[in-house]
Amino acid sequence: MGGRSTAGDRGLGAAALDDPVPSLRASQVFMVLCAPALLVLALAVVFVVPEVLRPGAAPVVLGAGILAQPVALLAVVRHRRTGRPQGWWSVWATGLIAVLTASVADEAFRQTAVTALVVGPLYAAMFCSARSMLGHLALALVVATGLAADLPGDALVRASRVAAVDMVLALTVAGLFALRARLDAAVARAVAARDRADALAARDPLTGLLNRRGLRAALAARPPGPLGAVLLDIDHFKRVNDSLGHGAGDDVLVRVAGVLAATVRGEDLLARIGGEEFFVLLPGLHPHEVAALAERLRAAVAADGGSPPVTVSAGVAARSASATDGAATEGVGPDVVDELYARADRLLYRAKREGRNRVCAEPGDRRVRVPTTG
Repeated sequence: MGGRSTAGDRGLGAAALDDPVPSLRASQVFMVLCAPALLVLALAVVFVVPEVLRPGAAPVVLGAGILAQPVALLAVVRHRRTGRPQGWWSVWATGLIAVLTASVADEAFRQTAVTALVVGPLYAAMFCSARSMLGHLALALVVATGLAADLPGDALVRASRVAAVDMVLALTVAGLFALRARLDAAVARAVAARDRADALAARDPLTGLLNRRGLRAALAARPPGPLGAVLLDIDHFKRVNDSLGHGAGDDVLVRVAGVLAATVRGEDLLARIGGEEFFVLLPGLHPHEVAALAERLRAAVAADGGSPPVTVSAGVAARSASATDGAATEGVGPDVVDELYARADRLLYRAKREGRNRVCAEPGDRRVRVPTTG
């Protein structure tokens, strides 16, 4: 048993990090920022340069800027509830900008304002589907074409202006959509790589069993209830490494892991937690049932017939439903696992002292050694 650390040194109940507080998504931030920007623009035009407006257009411009606030707020609320970008908001924003632009009498100001029609398609290109983006772009092109064509000038000047505006809109939106597609692909690759890394981090690379991290993650999804634990240690494992080499020791670990995995129930959690030790958590079993399953595990390893032959010693601990129900309301609490591990670890030492190849259990307050033939 050389090299084994104490239960306290290797506690399995490290607390998981809390989930981050939900925050506004990028599309929601876009809406939140655009609405005040439209209001500031409307106020600036009405109160700073009212001379650029058509006669009687001031109330329309001011009303449009004020209306942008509740509309954007509604879009954000619906987005947070449904999880889907609100494409109708960019349609509405495109129409609002068209109204503001049509209210301006100054030619130079209108020429500049027409380019603001790209806002709606940009929003769609960043956050909506390709079909939605094309629909918004078509709407913006129609509105921009009409506004640009209405500007003073001969036919050739108006046609050139329309072509320039349409080209700016189309190229800007198409470029942003292409960039978004590349970013989405990069994010998808990063997420896939993270998921693969998480899966590897939760498994022991040699045996394929859960490790401590994977065991904690699996326990978090389990409801409270009766819970048993079996801590197993391969007897005289150091002799295998010393006499046959570490390659043979790895083969023994893989073989024992396979035997244990074939013996436990489907709902049980089996982990290799370091060196030659294996930890099994058994939900829904009473103490005597946990001890019986531990004995089956011991017997299965002893009867495996592989070379070199090995045996295991085991310590058993269990908690009743009433004990675990008070410890956690969601999943099995880390303190429960630490307690079971510490109790099973003490009994494992006892099994080693009493001759190895045996199971020691402690149901209730009475110490009971499960009889073995080893």
